[in-house]
Amino acid sequence: MPEKLSQEVQEVFDWYVENYKFVPNLSRVMSEAPALLRSYWQTQLNLMQMGTLTPEENNVVQMSIAVENKCRYCASGHIMAGRMVFGSSEEVMANIIAESSLPEAKLNALRDFALAVYEGRGRVSDETLGNFKSAGYSNAQALDVVTNISTKVMSNFTNQLTNNELDEVLEPLTDGLNF
Repeated sequence: MPEKLSQEVQEVFDWYVENYKFVPNLSRVMSEAPALLRSYWQTQLNLMQMGTLTPEENNVVQMSIAVENKCRYCASGHIMAGRMVFGSSEEVMANIIAESSLPEAKLNALRDFALAVYEGRGRVSDETLGNFKSAGYSNAQALDVVTNISTKVMSNFTNQLTNNELDEVLEPLTDGLNF
């Protein structure tokens, strides 16, 4: 982490302290590349402020991709954020971790679509897109799935590349993670 933080990095750190009461190690690692840190943070804010998915739906997508990538840091981080910010139910989060069926058909369709988009690198069959839309989702929401996936590419890949350490507050949230 740089000795003296730029104004752009400090703004992000201040936001995390205000909203989560600490600066996550992920942000500290990303601060070495301010463009990455700001891109990740701003994309998350854009999803919260302008996105077409609910907070819980955003968390379903992001947590599902974190589990798919076997990123302990992000999976545990999404448990914390799910409780603090996204209003995710414990059952939904536990089922994402266990890679089992979610309690709502619509959330299952969302997770299935997100994983298909991720695994297919954006290429999905007409049937896959049709199933997503039949569950009640729109083209705009399909594009917001892409936006959510982009945040997890930034964070999961950063954590894997740097072997980022879990924050102390995340340690207890790793119970049940088999990766």
